Amino acid sequence: MADRAAAALLMSVMGVLNGQAAGDPKKEPLMTIEAAPSGPAGLASADPPALRYGVLYADDKGHSHVQYCDLKNFIFKSYAPPAAPQYVGFPPGEVASIKYAVLPVGYVGTWHTAPGPQWVITLSGRWSVEATDGSVLEQGPGEVEFNADMGSTPQGAEGHVGHLTRQVGDVPNVQLIVSLKPSSGKARNTNPCQP
Repeated sequence: MADRAAAALLMSVMGVLNGQAAGDPKKEPLMTIEAAPSGPAGLASADPPALRYGVLYADDKGHSHVQYCDLKNFIFKSYAPPAAPQYVGFPPGEVASIKYAVLPVGYVGTWHTAPGPQWVITLSGRWSVEATDGSVLEQGPGEVEFNADMGSTPQGAEGHVGHLTRQVGDVPNVQLIVSLKPSSGKARNTNPCQP
């Protein structure tokens, strides 16, 4: 039940996808929902949308990387009958907690790993994470990141581990963080398109 509530919350927050702040240069959004064509009587075709999200993960050597993946497990159904059908997807994993975070203007964290697998949904402002391989993921309102770099190990002469978080721009960054319970009894997953 908690999984479905968190998924509903995640999907409702994602309703603001592709919003772009005034003055931002036009660019391809990091997260997209591809529209599915409508069928007869308002029913959609069998081709559901794909939801792009950023992933921060650790490979089998302990290096952290940024990757982009798509959630494609949408089904077309009534989420709350008798409401009309819509595309609904339930991200995998069991929810441990839901929190809010605010990165103040000028915030630069220290190198660290995620406390566990978590979805980070940007509500307002911008932020970035830098991986140990030097790749950077920057996100803004409505964009989603899955953070799974817990297996990262110290890299390079500086011993950087995991990622470095930064607030970007001149307004605070507000995030909704949906933490998942770690999978028990399973080997660490190094697949970038997890969970």
